[in-house]
Amino acid sequence: CRRRRLRAPSCGRPRVRRSGKWRSSSPITTTPPRLASASDDAVRREPWLQIAASNFNRSRICHVKSGEADGYPKTEEDKLADEETLQHNLDRAIREEDYARAAKIRDDLRILHEGTEASVLAANTRFYNAFKNGDFTAMYSIWAKGDHVYVVHPGAGRISGYDVVLQSWEMVCNADYEFPLNIDLKNIEVHVRGDLGYVTCLELVKTKGKSWGKQIATNVFEKTDGTWYICIHHASHIEE
Repeated sequence: CRRRRLRAPSCGRPRVRRSGKWRSSSPITTTPPRLASASDDAVRREPWLQIAASNFNRSRICHVKSGEADGYPKTEEDKLADEETLQHNLDRAIREEDYARAAKIRDDLRILHEGTEASVLAANTRFYNAFKNGDFTAMYSIWAKGDHVYVVHPGAGRISGYDVVLQSWEMVCNADYEFPLNIDLKNIEVHVRGDLGYVTCLELVKTKGKSWGKQIATNVFEKTDGTWYICIHHASHIEE
């Protein structure tokens, strides 16, 4: 598999054509900006970069059923047990016209939802703190373990599997940037259902004297043993 040369667009973030070929304005750039500061030797030692680029258009998301992957979340019934129990009790209280009890249960449901969303947002914050500080130890601790995890860095293809995903982040954290990066998040939305949650946001990333432009990011989290871990990070460049 031969590497294709990259040229950085005016916004500093590489684009990928439908044919899967890298496009860039800089003939010396060979990897996306997140990975571009890694040494050439490091890139040659990591064949997944070539595979990710060449397979960009051929890669397909694997839909894994609950329990099929090691460490995957519990069944849907288990995940929704607390919420369904509260909702059942709320409906019953309303039917029985026990409005004081119904109000209490409604408050419990609200607290459950708010607490869960806050926990997912806290995990999202830990992820971006590790990213902006180039803290690979923190990045290592926030990722779920398993073959189902994957990352898509802007301008690159899908990188799948825990070990290879962490290799890509090690290159980011060891890159020749002046950390901490300036990462500003806009339009943050969080959604949670049982032991799965996701955050969508707009990333504005700047290094010293340079902007990576704007990226739309989706971060998916799963809860294991009471802790939220990121299992998918997908960032795509958007035009200014």
